[in-house]
Amino acid sequence: MKKIEFLEKFKNKDKIKGRPIRLNQQILVPKKGADYAEVVFIGDCHFGSPQFDKPRFLAMLDYCIKNTLYVFLMGDLIEMATRESVGAGIYEQEVHGQSQYEQMSNWLKPLAAKNLILGALTGNHEERVYKSTGINITKILSRELNIKYLGDACWNTFKVGKQTYSIYSLHGRTGSRFDGTALLALERISVSFFADLVVMGHTHKLVSSTVLTQRIENGLVKEHKKTLLITGSYLKYDGGYGQTLGLPISKLGSPKVKFFSTKKDILVSW
Repeated sequence: MKKIEFLEKFKNKDKIKGRPIRLNQQILVPKKGADYAEVVFIGDCHFGSPQFDKPRFLAMLDYCIKNTLYVFLMGDLIEMATRESVGAGIYEQEVHGQSQYEQMSNWLKPLAAKNLILGALTGNHEERVYKSTGINITKILSRELNIKYLGDACWNTFKVGKQTYSIYSLHGRTGSRFDGTALLALERISVSFFADLVVMGHTHKLVSSTVLTQRIENGLVKEHKKTLLITGSYLKYDGGYGQTLGLPISKLGSPKVKFFSTKKDILVSW
């Protein structure tokens, strides 16, 4: 096969599965009898850390499988401490990096097999490996699970019935001690993006807020609701850096977001 033919054959697949994409377009199917599709935003699990709440995390995955819920991966799924990492994580993590990757992949495979994973962002903990070796493990995980790799941040559209929702997603790099300051940081980020939902991980907070704006459309003043969401974590407080630094205790877990099919509305719960 000629080189150019080989590249043409595989370029589309690589674009979807291997390289970051600017717009992740998804069609979400509501469950029978429901007027909404539900997405669980899972991130900041930090598997490998002694503070990783494994029972809570596995219970959430099981809940998503049993209820056929869509999942969006927000990054920092694994701890992946290296010699260059801040602190003593390389000595404290309970399993080494390869085992972290393989186990997380195995946990996610049942969801991927049912086409329930809408995409995967990379987090700063996965980025540790890239900085040390040039190897992008979120990209590798996405290829293995046959899901969309979204890079550090990505636009998304979710079509649910008659409605189409715009979502701007990012793992984030901002640090905040309190729920309010974390939301303020996300609100500042969201100014650049006209979206129905702006969603971010990283801060380990589990909070949401709504910003209302107005615009003129067809000669009428219309209101637009933008939902801001920070997606929580599975990192227990006692014995962790949060306790060491005296940070506030945050609620653990993942938010569930309903996207309604017959009306343009979003509902966040946890």
